[in-house]
Amino acid sequence: MDKFKSIGKYILNFVIILAIGCLMLYLTVGKEIGSVFEAVKTAKPLFLAVMAGVMLIYYIIDALILYIICKARGYKLHLRQTFVTNMTGVLFSDLTPSATGGQFAQVYVFRHQGIHAGQASGILAIVFITYQIVIISYATIAMLINAPAIFTNHQSVFIAVIGFVVNVVITGSIFLATKSAKVHDFFIVKCIGFLAKIKLVKDYEKTSSEVSNSFKEFRDESALLFASKKLFFEVCLCHVVKLTVFYTLPFFAAMSLGAPLTMADLPKFISLAAAISLFNTFMPLPGASGGSEASFVMLFGFLGKTVASTAMLIWRVFSFYFGLLISLITVAVSKDTKGGIMKAASGEDEAEVSPEAV
Repeated sequence: MDKFKSIGKYILNFVIILAIGCLMLYLTVGKEIGSVFEAVKTAKPLFLAVMAGVMLIYYIIDALILYIICKARGYKLHLRQTFVTNMTGVLFSDLTPSATGGQFAQVYVFRHQGIHAGQASGILAIVFITYQIVIISYATIAMLINAPAIFTNHQSVFIAVIGFVVNVVITGSIFLATKSAKVHDFFIVKCIGFLAKIKLVKDYEKTSSEVSNSFKEFRDESALLFASKKLFFEVCLCHVVKLTVFYTLPFFAAMSLGAPLTMADLPKFISLAAAISLFNTFMPLPGASGGSEASFVMLFGFLGKTVASTAMLIWRVFSFYFGLLISLITVAVSKDTKGGIMKAASGEDEAEVSPEAV
């Protein structure tokens, strides 16, 4: 029964994603929704194929990042295996609020590939550290270079600034908590103590121990990462390439609709997509649904209401639903998951993958 309840939760999240996406499309287009669907029918197949290729490259580079780190840590996994691990994370990240389920699912698959849960969590910590560094640096540079395209109105300024501040605060807080004993103690004693008092944390001692162990592991892995300049450079370079590839999607979506664009417009599209990416990282709904659609139409409004809304629909299909489909197929057929999609969803393996390892 618990298994079906858990699976039902993921199905419900998927329905919510679709419902919010449809609602946002209707709110941004209104009575012109018919024109949008007519425009979708005119999309050029060549550019749609390019977008599919872009997303496959994106996921392969993600798998390559895991492969590079695993190799540096002495684990002999094939790229195929890290691709499965990555796509498992994609699936559960897309179906859970704020992508909270992705790392747990990846630890689960890593364990079946012969990597201890604690070490798997350390590998994912390296991915997280480098990704946060790169996405903040990338977005900052992109927005400074293309400031006129980003800061065209109050709404776009809000998206860019809030997204940047939230990412910096989250990343900075994590680093402070792992480097500073005072911050660490404040978080453990004060914050978790407060949550325990208001009954949001049931077991203070257990939760404090788990969080403390996670901070220690994160601290150890970050030290390892920065001690190896070669590993740090290789992983960061992969993140830069994959983000650049991913940020081209809005450009190809507009091109598929016959928008009068040239390659000279590509940097502008990349910078706007970077701003959207920053904004989406703190959206609490599954798949950042709602915020993604609204921010896209807002920032790419210069294309015209119908074209921007249609491009958004095409972009969303490839940036989210395409990956959801590929990840679902990958997890379902891969022997590395060993039925993991069912077990992870139902929580059957919680005893084997301890919370502090995630």
